[in-house]
Amino acid sequence: MRRVTIEKRVPVSAALAYQTISDFKQFEKHCAAVISIDVTKVSDTQSDSTWQVHFHDGQMCWREQDVFDEQALTIDFNQLEGDAEEFYGRWQVEVLSSDSAKICFEASFCMGIPTLADILEPIAEMAITANVNDMLTELFSLEKEGEPV
Repeated sequence: MRRVTIEKRVPVSAALAYQTISDFKQFEKHCAAVISIDVTKVSDTQSDSTWQVHFHDGQMCWREQDVFDEQALTIDFNQLEGDAEEFYGRWQVEVLSSDSAKICFEASFCMGIPTLADILEPIAEMAITANVNDMLTELFSLEKEGEPV
């Protein structure tokens, strides 16, 4: 099992940062790593989403359950099915100031091929790290330029 943690400061309020990362369909529109996302709302605090992203030299697909806690500024996700054996984690937004926030993405994953874990999982870790960093940069550079996400 591998773990990835990414923290990024963004030049928007925590409320706007949370609103932006909660709107998964915006990832599809503004993030080069994302091929497609389908979101099915289950309730006001839960959705199921199906992701297809560029992954190293190929693609990775999965369906996850998403649990939103606007009060705590968190989104917990857990893969229901997909290319990895296990993939779960959390997005969390932290208030830094009235116009600045920190977004933390934490994920744990296991690709499910023990004999190749030493080769595949470091590649997966690099790909997840690069994709999440790129997604956050792409989502919030739009905010900086004054364009609504």
